Amino acid sequence: MPQSDPDPALPGRAGGRRFPLPPDPGKRSPSRLVLFLPFCLLLLDSGCLQRRAQSPESREASSSSLRITCTDGIGRSLELPSHPQRIISLAPSVTEVLYLLGADDRLIGVCSHCDWPEDVRNKPRIGTLLSPNYEAIIAARPDLVIGSTAGNDRTATLKLADFGLPLFVTAPRSVASIYDTVRAIGRITDCNQRGEELVERMKARIGRIEDRVRGLPPVRAFFITWFDPLLAPGRQTFENDVLRLANVLSISGDVDEFYPRYSLEQVIARDPDVILTVEHEGSPLPNLRKLAGWKDLRAVRTGRVYVLTEAFQHPSPRFIDGLEQLAAKLYTERFP
Repeated sequence: MPQSDPDPALPGRAGGRRFPLPPDPGKRSPSRLVLFLPFCLLLLDSGCLQRRAQSPESREASSSSLRITCTDGIGRSLELPSHPQRIISLAPSVTEVLYLLGADDRLIGVCSHCDWPEDVRNKPRIGTLLSPNYEAIIAARPDLVIGSTAGNDRTATLKLADFGLPLFVTAPRSVASIYDTVRAIGRITDCNQRGEELVERMKARIGRIEDRVRGLPPVRAFFITWFDPLLAPGRQTFENDVLRLANVLSISGDVDEFYPRYSLEQVIARDPDVILTVEHEGSPLPNLRKLAGWKDLRAVRTGRVYVLTEAFQHPSPRFIDGLEQLAAKLYTERFP
């Protein structure tokens, strides 16, 4: 079930690194340059051989000695290794970003809810979203632990920082903050360029969807976050932000609570065009055609009840899979 932690500040964007310009080669004699190049290549090759000869322990010690300063998604100022070698993820959305950035080879532990991609099933488990296994995490000797306000229990997660562990907390509460989260994780894992490239690919996919639905009248929808009890996303949730990208107007989008309880009477009063939900193991959507009140709704009568992939509710780049699926269901003429 979604958590309703207060929406914290967004993580800052990663900065670039500048290098001094090389001397003007035009000021050198061409003959000297030709003689100098083989010497440079010899030195470079010698350096590569020297690095390859280093033991894994030496490389790890060298990389962990370099530090960066940053601010996480809830405003905590941190000093972290510039290239962490032992990373633990406390949330599925974080794990998905790490895999998409290509940092999964340094991932030494994940929470029990992480199930994508298939390879993640081979990673050690370090507790659940709400209850991290402190003993297992401490014993793993991580040099970076990444949690999220989207799923993790705030008190339980921050206790890891009290143990002296390097904890970075993400706060993906909107599409824009998911971009920032991808960039931030890219920066703290030394995958800056890959983070920027991933964000650009995300924006391109979303842009193609927006182009196809532009100019169409919005679809009024009731999004069921959980059926029993009946919960819906409020104004400040990323689900409603994602729905807007598909030209969908959420009938619960005017509620200030994160995931308010909704009543059937409220749904009947607003009579949405469509009803949406995602695949849930713990609370599957029943057959609404057989339920009193529900069966009389326009969306149910016209068969416009859609169950989307669970990725739709993942505040990681994977939400775009669900967004594309939703747009194709609502606007079949624009997505042949």
